[in-house]
Amino acid sequence: MNNLILEITNNIATLTFDLKNSKANKLSFEVLSELDSALDEIKQNKEIKALIIDSAKPSIFIAGADIKEIEAMSTEEEIYEQISKGDDILNKIEALSIPTIAYIHGACMGGGLELALCCDYRIATTNEKTKLAFPEVKLGFFPGLGGTQRAPKLVGLMTALDMILTGKNYDAKKALRIGLVDEIFDNGQKEFKLKEFLKKVLDNKVQRKKLPFINDLMQRFSLTRAYVYKKALQGIEQKVNRDFKAPYTALEVIQNTFGEAFEKGIDIEARAFSQLAATKESKYMIELFFMFEKLNKNYEKTQTPISNVAVLGNGVMGKGIIWLFSKFLSDIRIKIRKIEQAHDIISDVAKLYDSSIKRRSMSQNQVDFKLNKISYTDKFNGLGQTQLALEAIIEDEKAKKEAFYELENVLDKDSIIATNTSSISIEKLGSELKNKKNFLGIHFFNPVNIMPLVEIIPSSHTSKKTINRVIELLTSCGKTPIVVGDCAGFIVNRILLPYLNEAAFILEEGSDIKTIDKILKDFGLPMGPFTLADTVGIDIGFKVASILNESYGSRMSIAPILTKVYKDLKLLGKKNKKGFYLYSSKNLEVNDEVTKLLSTNKKAFNEKEIIERCMFIMVNEASRCLEEGIVNDPKIIDFAMITGTGFPPYKGGICAYANDMGISYVVDELKKYEKVFGERFKPSLLLEKLNKENKDFKTGEELWKH
Repeated sequence: MNNLILEITNNIATLTFDLKNSKANKLSFEVLSELDSALDEIKQNKEIKALIIDSAKPSIFIAGADIKEIEAMSTEEEIYEQISKGDDILNKIEALSIPTIAYIHGACMGGGLELALCCDYRIATTNEKTKLAFPEVKLGFFPGLGGTQRAPKLVGLMTALDMILTGKNYDAKKALRIGLVDEIFDNGQKEFKLKEFLKKVLDNKVQRKKLPFINDLMQRFSLTRAYVYKKALQGIEQKVNRDFKAPYTALEVIQNTFGEAFEKGIDIEARAFSQLAATKESKYMIELFFMFEKLNKNYEKTQTPISNVAVLGNGVMGKGIIWLFSKFLSDIRIKIRKIEQAHDIISDVAKLYDSSIKRRSMSQNQVDFKLNKISYTDKFNGLGQTQLALEAIIEDEKAKKEAFYELENVLDKDSIIATNTSSISIEKLGSELKNKKNFLGIHFFNPVNIMPLVEIIPSSHTSKKTINRVIELLTSCGKTPIVVGDCAGFIVNRILLPYLNEAAFILEEGSDIKTIDKILKDFGLPMGPFTLADTVGIDIGFKVASILNESYGSRMSIAPILTKVYKDLKLLGKKNKKGFYLYSSKNLEVNDEVTKLLSTNKKAFNEKEIIERCMFIMVNEASRCLEEGIVNDPKIIDFAMITGTGFPPYKGGICAYANDMGISYVVDELKKYEKVFGERFKPSLLLEKLNKENKDFKTGEELWKH
């Protein structure tokens, strides 16, 4: 065997997973075949009294199935055949007449957890890298190797639904609390603690966690189960668009199989899994997963990684950035105008840790330790030891340049100066710096504690060393950075603002706020354009729109209603509880002040026109980003729009969406809209070329590569 090691000592078999040429163990076809042979050997050896399943990897038990193998399969029949074989092999573990123990140290995900569930007992180490989860829903399917059948029996129906429908991680303590594992201890105690546990197993003295009484009710009464299923469905509907089928199908599978014979249930699970895994939605989700992996490794490790950072600016973005660096770095310093501000700033940063305390992923003592890393100064010369200084002040070129001048006077020659500008040219901002090679843009997205994406924008002078150091820093802080070219708005805001602007034009033409928001939310976006404008801040949106208008001219003219809402009504959105909606009560109401500015002549818009105008204008701008070499890969644009704006991942991103619609169709519709609404819909040169040569964003690489 190449990937498994079978050892038998004192009649105890240990089967150790150690996937060759890999840092992670995965249940590939080859590994499953070896597992099948090893289990046959164990079954035939009547001297063996127990089996322990272990891993030789330092921080991974089994990371799950080999996703690349699932991605490569295109038909339901092919997937069903392989899943059925996998089920037969894992079922052999459960069918062994000897007791079986999974020793889980490190990540135990997806198929790895399903394998562990086949064992009679599970031990998890208390190491911080030990996490148990069913993350399959994030790939467009659900556990397909018995997870929907075994988990409800082990941890109860409600807990199993939560695990499977959300994909959340469980550490060892939480896993023990819910009955997912039978014992936890430090990996350093393995030698004697495992022997102790094995003795209890052989003496039949392991005490199982008793499930709450409600689980008995659910076993016995269909009405109780029906209520649980109803609440689970409502929970999904609040968060997940109906077009994304994975959690809905998973719920249906559990609902249709709970309490049924295992053989029937496992087959229903396999068939439903196969249907989902063959869809383009699932393929898109897998692509996104691999893009995350690729980008998170896209740097060279340095000997002296950045460990101390200074932040200028303490607005919403500034506080989010301070929170991020306090969580991951050893030293974070903030530059403030007045020392008296410090207490309120740190209090607001502390609030961003509240969710970690509620989830029990951090204790109050741990949070206090993180906050104690924050120091502050009201003088620039108090930042002299900083490796990287990040400016996150107002979106104003003059103010930013003044801050850079002060920073360059006190920082070391190797220190990096960065700006969190969301739209201003990096070349412009760095034009007066002496040490231009150490200057670049680092554009975070709001809220910083949630959004994974960061745009890194070098100028023509920025050194590769500076870019690499910043990528390493951000990746170590749990972010996924992409490097993009310098232009107004960069990638995300350049593509997103025309969408918001177009929604405003449609509003002025006679539609209404709630209708537009609902149609685009139903399309799959996390919120409608007007809710988004209120959330981001109308002032910020208007400022960025103005910069884009200045840079790109009349094709990015600002919709008049946006100007009126910001300049005449002085509305800011959620931050002052008045925007396109009113936020002073629980019931979200449209702001009458806005509707009074609109024409009383209502126009009937069909759903198709609203979606196409808002989406195709983004497709057009995305194609210009490729055309200009701002990025050289449409997959980067797709990744950016999914992770930076919430574009539905199961649609693959804005370029993948255009491919699915058909480039010729997109170009034809843009031309129709151009005749009615003018140059903002004029198809880009790249789209025209793709259309002429019958190519798309997947096949037309030679048309934009620079």
